[in-house]
Amino acid sequence: MKNSRVRKILLGLIALVFTGIAAGALVDPRRMARGIGYTLDNVDALNEYRAIYVGLWLATAALMIVALRRIEQPLLGDLGAMLILGQTAGRILSLLLDGTPSARIWPVFILEAVGGLALLLVRPSET
Repeated sequence: MKNSRVRKILLGLIALVFTGIAAGALVDPRRMARGIGYTLDNVDALNEYRAIYVGLWLATAALMIVALRRIEQPLLGDLGAMLILGQTAGRILSLLLDGTPSARIWPVFILEAVGGLALLLVRPSET
């Protein structure tokens, strides 16, 4: 589907979600981590958690904002979609190698898959 407005909305929503997760992980990492079954019981664990849930998620949000502002360059949004779908692929690999995760993980999996695929399917309009 070719629609720049819909793609901009998707990019903006995804940027907001990743920014919100990063903010929560910055302010109260232990509470955020408990929500997905992590225990952050030492500085190394906090460091690793913040690297992904603050650093990488803010970088992902920034990429989405740049893609939104440069909607005529679909590769930028496509790269964001690849980041999100990389998480989905990792979850599928874990499902195969590690077994079925708890019910709290499935909504995240579905949102990642739908969001990443939607970004790839909704293409910017030609100008």
